[in-house]
Amino acid sequence: MQPSVSNSQVIVLHLFKVLHMKNFFLLLFVIVLPVSALQGQTTDVVILDKDQRERLFRLSKENQQVRERCDSVLLLAGAALQIAPRPIQRLYYEGLLNNNPQRLDTQTSLEDIDAVVSLIYASYISNKPSYANKAVNFVLAWAKKYIPTGNPINENKFVPLFWAYYLFYDRFSIDERKLVEQWMRDIVSAEQAREYTPNNNWQTKRLRMIGMIGCVLGDEQMKQFAIAGFKEYINTACFADGTSNDLKQRDALSYHIGGIKPMLTIVINLKPFDSAFDLYDYVGSNGSSIKKSLEYIVPYATGEKVRKEWVNTTVQIDKDRAAAGLADYQPGKLFDPREAIEAFEWGCYFDRKWYALLSANGNYTSTWVGLLNSPLIRGE
Repeated sequence: MQPSVSNSQVIVLHLFKVLHMKNFFLLLFVIVLPVSALQGQTTDVVILDKDQRERLFRLSKENQQVRERCDSVLLLAGAALQIAPRPIQRLYYEGLLNNNPQRLDTQTSLEDIDAVVSLIYASYISNKPSYANKAVNFVLAWAKKYIPTGNPINENKFVPLFWAYYLFYDRFSIDERKLVEQWMRDIVSAEQAREYTPNNNWQTKRLRMIGMIGCVLGDEQMKQFAIAGFKEYINTACFADGTSNDLKQRDALSYHIGGIKPMLTIVINLKPFDSAFDLYDYVGSNGSSIKKSLEYIVPYATGEKVRKEWVNTTVQIDKDRAAAGLADYQPGKLFDPREAIEAFEWGCYFDRKWYALLSANGNYTSTWVGLLNSPLIRGE
């Protein structure tokens, strides 16, 4: 019996094959660079229109730094082509300790989603049809297997699959479109049927799914549900001083970031579908806004302020993780400024000075997502 091989192992084996081990240090560079280039992108994808993709392609030929970023993405996409989908009927993730065997097995399957992200990005810089075709393969595999439960922490992992359906719509047959669209509607139905959703990052992830599926399917009810929900969230879960329910409940800036980032991605990716999603500057009745909640992170991202995480968390799973000896959840663990990168590589879309938080020289090309959100590509 052959031992099972994870998708991440397939990727490493592919990179060894591509490089033929001619230069070990080059191999290390190529393996490490894509991880940083796609940092935090398991559930998020930067959506570019035709003109923006053309700018990216042109820059990949003219700018060495852009070329290096694109090369790293193409290497990951090449590895993704070698992976067989590993869909599962149910995700065992939310509420489980990080070392739980079922959660670890789920995370292995969710490497499919990382592969889809790489394939989407590769399609921006290459006309090679295999990237889109492989992404379609992943979408269909999960749509046929996974049964929606209405858990937004788990199901927000599928966001790249929804975007892959939108981007590669023409490659799905009529029957396949019916299958995928019904699956997406079933996910929304399960999410909307929830009797209670915590008013924190659970809600932003839930609303992001509903809103983007509404945009992809052209469903006005879903869109309006999400827009109204985001306004209510800003009014009730964010505060005028920039803090949030996530920060108050978890006493962890990492969770504050986890609640903000879905809102940033919604504003950027969905406002081309409907300008009503452009809520970055929207001010709630209590003086709160997405902008203020993002700005709250800045002094911790620069190192001007130091923060001890988890000290006063009110959530049991945080305490259980600490008791299990998980280092990242120990009360008093210092917030690492690098954890803010995933927020500001989206936030820099709104304020270019934040590129200085991504790298010492403030270069637009310092991260992949930062590059895609930059004026170089956006032309804005």
